[in-house]
Amino acid sequence: MQVNEAAEILLKAVHDDINGRIVFSDFLAHQIQGYDDRTSVEIIGLYNKALLVLIDEGLSHRGPGADIIELGQKGIEYKGDYKKYIKKKYTRNFLEKTRRILPIFSFFFVVLGFYFTYMKKTSNERKAKANIAQHRKDSIARSKGRR
Repeated sequence: MQVNEAAEILLKAVHDDINGRIVFSDFLAHQIQGYDDRTSVEIIGLYNKALLVLIDEGLSHRGPGADIIELGQKGIEYKGDYKKYIKKKYTRNFLEKTRRILPIFSFFFVVLGFYFTYMKKTSNERKAKANIAQHRKDSIARSKGRR
C-alpha cells in the first residue's frame, strides 16, 4: 500500500462518518487488526503520512482533541474522493504551466506571421517590378521592330 491509497481510505472513512469526524487511534486499531507487530508499525507510519498529506492539502484537519480528525472543506467539495482531488490537482497544475508557456509560443507564431507576410509582400513587389520592366522591354522591342 502507498500513501495515496492510505489517504484515500482515511479520507473515505472520515467522509463516510455521519458527523464527518473519526477518532484516529480507533481507526488505526481497526486497520492493524490481525497483523504482526512489524507490519502494524509500517501501517501506522503509512497512515500517519497519509494524515499529514490530507491535512496539508486541506481535505481534513485536526478536531478539538489531538486524536480527532475532521473533514475539511475541500474534503466536502470532493465528497471524500482523494483520487478525484489528485486528478483535478494535476490538471490544474498542467493548465497553469501551459498558461505560463503559451504566450511564448504565441509570440513565435506572431513573429513568423509577420515574417511570412513581409516575405510575400516583397516577393509580390519584385514580381510587379519585374513585370513592369518586362513590359517596357517588350514595348521597346516592338517599337524597334516597326521601324
